[in-house]
Amino acid sequence: MSHKLEISQHFSRAAVGYTQHNELQRQCAAYLLAQLPAEELGVTLDIGCGPGVNSEALQQRASHYVGLDLAVGMLQQAQQRLPALNWVRADMEQLPFAPASVHTLYANLVLQWADQPLAALRQWVACVKPQGRIVASTVLQGSLQPLSGYLLRYTGHRRHNSFLTYPELQQQLALLEGVSVTVEQQTITVRYPTVLAMLHQLKGIGANYQYQARPGLTKGQLQRVATAMEIHRDPQGLLPLHWEIAFITLRKTQ
Repeated sequence: MSHKLEISQHFSRAAVGYTQHNELQRQCAAYLLAQLPAEELGVTLDIGCGPGVNSEALQQRASHYVGLDLAVGMLQQAQQRLPALNWVRADMEQLPFAPASVHTLYANLVLQWADQPLAALRQWVACVKPQGRIVASTVLQGSLQPLSGYLLRYTGHRRHNSFLTYPELQQQLALLEGVSVTVEQQTITVRYPTVLAMLHQLKGIGANYQYQARPGLTKGQLQRVATAMEIHRDPQGLLPLHWEIAFITLRKTQ
């Protein structure tokens, strides 16, 4: 089975419960939507639209909205929720659109799934009209702490995909031509009552996918991780999961 097909199927399985497990996506979406101008967004492409959680907010400001995702299950959920909108199944690294056909490209927490992020970014830039804009967020190395460190200690595996460092992302953005770019790193913390709830949410948003996947946690491993995490419990009785997120705002200048 191909890498991209595995990713598609993994996210399709997560589709039904996705909207109950997407606190990180909601926080990142709020930031990205605030970066967009108040005026009409024109033709708007939502890459990695999932089950359409941000589609209404974008569609209300767009002259024409298109939601794109590789996962069939995600698009089925989106179609059921918002049947009047336009949905396309495609790979974000192989966009089926003419050059300079989009005014606004929105991509919340999807770039980390690209095999070649720079190639994906170049495709996105090519798709956008002159003076058009891209707003995007992506997961960076250093995310999923402190959980990831304990998983590595007690299982010998990271159990999640590797991510770009912030300097690596900056280097790739600097290679884009004909654009002005700003990028900012933020730490976003999501809190959970238990380690099991934390792992359940990661599975619920598809974030536990890794190529060449490892076997699941044993009961003993889970107990050791849960015990170790207790030192991080806050005064409200919750456990933190820290994400390092890059927010990218790009304007095409030519």
